[in-house]
Amino acid sequence: MKKKKRTLLWQLEKEDGSQASYLLGTIHAKCDEAFFQINDYCALIEKAQVFAAEINLDEMGSSDFIQHALLPDYRTLSGILPPKKYAKLRNVIRKACGQDIGLYDRFLPILLVNLVHDNLLPADQPYSLDRYLWDYAIRMNKLTTGLETVEQQALVLHKIPLEDQIKDLLYLGKHIGKERRELFKMVDIYASGDYQALFKAAKKHVGGARKILLYDRNIFMVARLLELMENNSVFCAVGAAHLGGQNGMLRLLKKAGIKPQPLEWKEPKG
Repeated sequence: MKKKKRTLLWQLEKEDGSQASYLLGTIHAKCDEAFFQINDYCALIEKAQVFAAEINLDEMGSSDFIQHALLPDYRTLSGILPPKKYAKLRNVIRKACGQDIGLYDRFLPILLVNLVHDNLLPADQPYSLDRYLWDYAIRMNKLTTGLETVEQQALVLHKIPLEDQIKDLLYLGKHIGKERRELFKMVDIYASGDYQALFKAAKKHVGGARKILLYDRNIFMVARLLELMENNSVFCAVGAAHLGGQNGMLRLLKKAGIKPQPLEWKEPKG
């Protein structure tokens, strides 16, 4: 039986044989496992003309981003949840990862879940992999852009029913140890380069929101990537969960006439 190719780094070749582009599946984390192949990524960024992330990372934290990230109708999480339940949730999360969700009381619950997840993993590096690559591209004087705008990504989050977002946040508070173990398992899968296993794990994790968070976004992001590739060599870095599956970016790129070629994946030692 042919051994399944494991890699999260792909060269994208056009039918006309013109300049190639590159696609990297990232993990939005600061742990060392995300960085072990960083020199290879940087070398490919230097070869490309454009660096594309999921969104323009320089707009994260901007007033425009914050405006779209808030609960509707000036609501607050502390106002939605019963006081005792909110206090318990806040205390559990503070003890587990040092984050005080009270500072983000008006933010969408799904963003709080992501914030907690980010802080449950080790912070071996000062920046996440996506941020490091973005900043490196800027230092190399590359054009940087997002496949989605901040507004478009926020609209995606608002499509997920608020009650489902609150349910997921409360589940996190009750099973934070389990969530931490699952995140570490995801990191191990990432280090192995098994993009299909990452997709399956992410699909299970997001449950009924998979069409909103994965499939629909994959279609839009591939369309935008193809636009960028028309006249440029592009290094594209997106969350690894977007690569695999029948509706994944790799399959959509193939349907559009792009030939993804797997590049060497060097698993971390030790």
